[in-house]
Amino acid sequence: MKKMKLQKLNLGCGLDHRPGYVNIDAVAAVKPDVLHDVSEPLPYKNASVSEVIAQDILEHFIYDDFVKVVVEISRVLAVDGILKVRVPNIDAIIENFSEDKEVRNIFLYGSTAHRTDTGVFGAHKIGFTRQRLVAELLFQGLGLRKIRTVETNFEAEFYKLPVKETINKILFLNQALSLGGAETFDRDLFSKLQEKDISTHAYTTNVAFSRMLEKVGVTTSSIPLVIDVIGNYKGLIKAFFLFPFAWVYYGWIVFKERDADVVVMSGFPEKILASFWAKVFGLPVVWIEFGPLSPLFTKHFRLPKVLYRIAKQWVDRVIVPSKHTREDVLQSARVSLAKTAIVPCGSQQKKVAKFVDVVKPVVTCVSRLEPGKGQDLLIRALPEIIKKVPKVQLNIIGEGDFLSELTALVHELKLEKYVNFLGRVKNVRSHLEKAQVVVFPSIWSLEGFGLVTIEAMALAKPIVAFNRPPTNEILSAGETGLLAGTGDIADLAQNILSVLKSASLRKKIGTAALAEYTEKYQMDKVAAAYLDEMMKAKAWQLSRKVVQGYDA
Repeated sequence: MKKMKLQKLNLGCGLDHRPGYVNIDAVAAVKPDVLHDVSEPLPYKNASVSEVIAQDILEHFIYDDFVKVVVEISRVLAVDGILKVRVPNIDAIIENFSEDKEVRNIFLYGSTAHRTDTGVFGAHKIGFTRQRLVAELLFQGLGLRKIRTVETNFEAEFYKLPVKETINKILFLNQALSLGGAETFDRDLFSKLQEKDISTHAYTTNVAFSRMLEKVGVTTSSIPLVIDVIGNYKGLIKAFFLFPFAWVYYGWIVFKERDADVVVMSGFPEKILASFWAKVFGLPVVWIEFGPLSPLFTKHFRLPKVLYRIAKQWVDRVIVPSKHTREDVLQSARVSLAKTAIVPCGSQQKKVAKFVDVVKPVVTCVSRLEPGKGQDLLIRALPEIIKKVPKVQLNIIGEGDFLSELTALVHELKLEKYVNFLGRVKNVRSHLEKAQVVVFPSIWSLEGFGLVTIEAMALAKPIVAFNRPPTNEILSAGETGLLAGTGDIADLAQNILSVLKSASLRKKIGTAALAEYTEKYQMDKVAAAYLDEMMKAKAWQLSRKVVQGYDA
């Protein structure tokens, strides 16, 4: 078998200075001075290149295109193949030109004056610190050999790793005080990762949640104490006395599980108690924030806010499901924008092939029964609906302390024969399938996503909700759902009536909702995005160690 000759690539401006092109210096089997658009896949086979030079090129791409370029470089490099990089050193530029801000800006943003064509490629679109450069390339399977500062640039040499860093084991910590959409999502996420041979060991206070996880193959251990600093005052006082023991206990958990590749946390207490220990034992930390934090930060003389802001220095990645949650996390918690990533929640719900209409006028609402979830608003909208659709039935699925108030409201409005409280059901899907319309009437200030919404989309169900975040990030008004004015009972009733009375509208919205679910919310896609964020956390953690000792 003939041995393949490796090639060397010089990525830079093309011979005629066309923007975004690469001058390929071919060593074998390729004509010299070939021009190729570097934003397109490189015309080389996997592992066919021994060396790539990328000087003064990577900073000219927006981040998404930069990632594509590095992915291609990593693909074509042979194992131990070399990547030589030169990019601007943002910190050095700011320091060297602090007294001449106009020159500083030229160095930061690039100069297009010498370009004879569009000039666009002279602009800089991404900036690097030493750690970011190392972390971004490590994430793509490129290890650091050396890096130095030369005037206002980084000059670095990377090599193709034999095996790309990956995630094999996850340590998951969660003090789940109740079961809801967040716990369902966690179960489905780790179940999907199990299919990729990524194991998870979960520690939780909730026995029912533990059973949910064990059914999908996740090993679990019990946390014997509850620390509740965001509940009532009794919980706070109890937490005060238990805190020293909990602090040591979480340290023991992290020490015992220190062979994990990443620590993932979704509850408030464990972020405060375990993040520090993860850093002590060298484990990357990922937080999941489903909903806004600002309502919690006002409690107990703002103690939760103080504790959270202390702990955030130890987190590597913060995953949020919506722009709504990210804005709140950035503003109220002051988490670094560079550490946040929006990844929508996903579902294991098996989608239908196409929209299938339902004959009976059944309205279904699935949610915990508590103030803010909006079941009371939906019940108050029902009399107006009955006037136009007298055979309508409202099925309310879920458990919670709000049940007594909702039952009293139904009695007050004389709606007993129209409203059915079904409690916690084993098969939510079967009830959603029988619905002509699904209503998600939440106005809850802590709403993070609304898993039921995408579960209904998977079944091609028309959905009615209030026009407020994060629901209006999931549903497009008039396309994948109908959105009523927030808290407007009359508008809610009218939107539900529109769906109940029009088969064509149901089909239009249900079909569009199914397509949206297929594109964005299937768990395999969401799990892959979560895994990427965990890998980024690991890459950043490793990069901190790698760059230690290099010049500032």
